[in-house]
Amino acid sequence: MDFVYSVESAKQAELKKVLEEESLAKDSFASCGYTLKEGKSVGGEDGRYYLKYSAEEPLAAKLKERLGKVEGIREEAGDAKQKILDSLASEGDAAASGFGSIFG
Repeated sequence: MDFVYSVESAKQAELKKVLEEESLAKDSFASCGYTLKEGKSVGGEDGRYYLKYSAEEPLAAKLKERLGKVEGIREEAGDAKQKILDSLASEGDAAASGFGSIFG
């Protein structure tokens, strides 16, 4: 399942600290992979950073709990969430296409 969260730019360093905690553990953000992007670059609100990660239960619950340490973080839902997911997917497709043209 995909999750999208956002936080004010001023809290980005605090969020990164949480994301990088225990990076070698099986239940870390690093183990499931995540993307952190500036809002403007993914069609979100200017002045916010957006976090996207994929996880299944029970890992998803543990990661959500860790994000609670970041003041002002909010989980995106509905159209706002889908807009960010679509933007990140098209960005990934464009990168793969460009990489293929270099070595294709």
